[in-house]
Amino acid sequence: MNKSTDRLSIDLDGIGHALSDKKKKLSVPINQRSYAWEEKHVNDLLTDLFDSIRKSEEEYFIGSIVISSSGGKNEVVDGQQRLATISILIAAIRDYFLQNGNEKKANSLQDQYLSSEDRRTEEIIPNLTLNSNDHNFFYSHVILPPGSSGHNIKASRESHERIKKAYQLAKKNIQTYVALTNDPVSPLLDLLDFIDESLKIIWVQVPDHANAYTIFETLNDRGLDLAISDLLKNFLFGQSDNRIQEVQAGWTEMYSLLESTENEELVISFIRHHWSSIYGLTRRRELYNKIKEKITSKQRAVDLTDNLAKSSKIYVALIDTTHSFWSEYSEEAKNHMATLNMFGMVQVRPLLLAVISKFQKKEIEKALKFLVSASVRFLIHGGLGGGALETQYSERAKEINQGEISSTKGLVERMKKAIPSDSEFEESFKIASVSKHYLGRYYLMALENCKKGKEKPELIPNADTSAVNLEHVLPKNPDPEWNFDEETHHLLYNRIGNLAIISTKINSTIANSVFDKKKYHYLSSEFELTKEISHYEKWTPDEINERQNMLAQLAVKAWPIKPR
Repeated sequence: MNKSTDRLSIDLDGIGHALSDKKKKLSVPINQRSYAWEEKHVNDLLTDLFDSIRKSEEEYFIGSIVISSSGGKNEVVDGQQRLATISILIAAIRDYFLQNGNEKKANSLQDQYLSSEDRRTEEIIPNLTLNSNDHNFFYSHVILPPGSSGHNIKASRESHERIKKAYQLAKKNIQTYVALTNDPVSPLLDLLDFIDESLKIIWVQVPDHANAYTIFETLNDRGLDLAISDLLKNFLFGQSDNRIQEVQAGWTEMYSLLESTENEELVISFIRHHWSSIYGLTRRRELYNKIKEKITSKQRAVDLTDNLAKSSKIYVALIDTTHSFWSEYSEEAKNHMATLNMFGMVQVRPLLLAVISKFQKKEIEKALKFLVSASVRFLIHGGLGGGALETQYSERAKEINQGEISSTKGLVERMKKAIPSDSEFEESFKIASVSKHYLGRYYLMALENCKKGKEKPELIPNADTSAVNLEHVLPKNPDPEWNFDEETHHLLYNRIGNLAIISTKINSTIANSVFDKKKYHYLSSEFELTKEISHYEKWTPDEINERQNMLAQLAVKAWPIKPR
């Protein structure tokens, strides 16, 4: 055992004892993730706890708590979700006593498990302090008893809503637990005894952060279900040695930018996309080990977290095109990015990170336009599956970061073999169907703009369906006069050649009308491609195919590959 582990202690204890020990005031580090347990996790713990009591089981084990003790603080490296949830349960028991006039018991629980009062300042000090995002809400809504000033503080984050929901579930479970007895005090005291003595944890206490992170990772290797982001964070903190503050600062900056979404998956996706943009495609299951292989010194840990902080600013802007980041770019560039988001093209993000980090502004705008065209071709033609497409984007991102590609022209050259050619795209477009209305509106609006000779055919369409709607010429439920058998109708209903954009008011008027009636309304449309339908004498499979062939020729011009 090395010197840093000489004072490591491991104890089997009841979680109630850990929360009630005044010497162990516990705090969650400011950079730790927020309260993340959903209703299912809280219900699972409470159900197992109450089942264990009803079955008179001697104990119920709920895992390990890892604590780092340094600078007079006891920081929770792992276990905050369980500590917070049990604190919430105890607060619910306190509330029950208060509601039933037993203030003595309620005050006893408050003083033992939840908080203490500083004799000099009269400040209420919680036994458990959550991170900076959750502390005020947890303190006011849970730690302080009902009736206290600020107890009904409003939730302002998704983690607050989760805390609030856990509190409600705990109160509901307490009500159910005492419902069948005339003396609720006794079973509640039994419950508290079980939490004190029999709700077991392994309490792992280490003298410094670096050691705590090693223990944390070891516990995960032995089967604990820990978030990948927590593992990565703690690995980097463990590598940072005496530069931990720099690593913490970089991680916290990155996390605070992304955590506005309260989406743990987004954090992992970002780190994976950032890593893939530098080293090539990295799968989620590979991410942790790949980072461990590369980050072998404290300097590399500092560099990585610094780069993550910088890159996260771009990543947030990729998702939110109203972000101030885009104020320096043209409206077209923002629309290109919004279009890629509309497509759900998450695979392209490693490439976008590299393009925006390394290209000049004009080249960034060209690249965004090119990627919209490429994406439409992939959507219509297919060919590359999701994994192969992500590999393509990640490899090109890597080449940009290594200086092998420095312009959109170079990017197009490297990607042209993977992108459907004009002839391939046109042939695929001739038989393409689209079931998602937002895509149908986009395709037709872009083709309409191209038809009119506008310079920006790739702009996203009017998303307001109250203004512009997608019309199926051959309707979903056609009258017998349409003379389409069921199989043919099913085949042609969503074909692009059967679609038109039209004002919502007109669309609702003509509904399932016969074609001769619809033609009259198409003739008055402001959209040329819709107006042209009125020139047809009838609407049969031949007309649908003829129109779609014309649209396919237009599509090659609307979504070109070579930058203009």
